[in-house]
Amino acid sequence: MADESDQSSTNPISGVVAGLRGVAENVVRAAGAVNPLGEMPTLPEVATHPGAMSAAQLGAVRSALQAQRDAVHAMQSQLTAFDEQLQVLHRLLVPLAEWSATWARLEERVVPRAHEAEGSPDGDGS
Repeated sequence: MADESDQSSTNPISGVVAGLRGVAENVVRAAGAVNPLGEMPTLPEVATHPGAMSAAQLGAVRSALQAQRDAVHAMQSQLTAFDEQLQVLHRLLVPLAEWSATWARLEERVVPRAHEAEGSPDGDGS
C-alpha cells in the first residue's frame, strides 16, 4: 500500500489507475463477491525515456481497464443466473398461490366458522 502512494507521487497515471481499481473493488464488494478480481496487477516499472514511460503507462491502464471489464462481465453473468433462478421460483409460486387460494375457499365452505359453531341465535332457528 505504501509503494502505491510513492508511485502515485512520481507517476500521475498511477493515481488514475489506483482510483479505477478502487471503484472496481467497491463495485465487486457491493455485488457481494469476496474477491473475484483476485490480485490486481501492479503498475510496471517504466524506463526513464518519456516515450517508453507513456507506452508502459498506457499499457498498464489498458490492462487495468480490461481487468475491470472482465469483472463486470463476470458480475453480469452472475446476475443473469440469479435472474433465471428468480424466474423459476416465480413460476413455481404462481400455481402454489392459486392452489392456496382455492384451498382457503374450500375451507370456508366446509369448515364451520367459530361463531356458527357456538350456536349463534340466527343458526338455531328460534
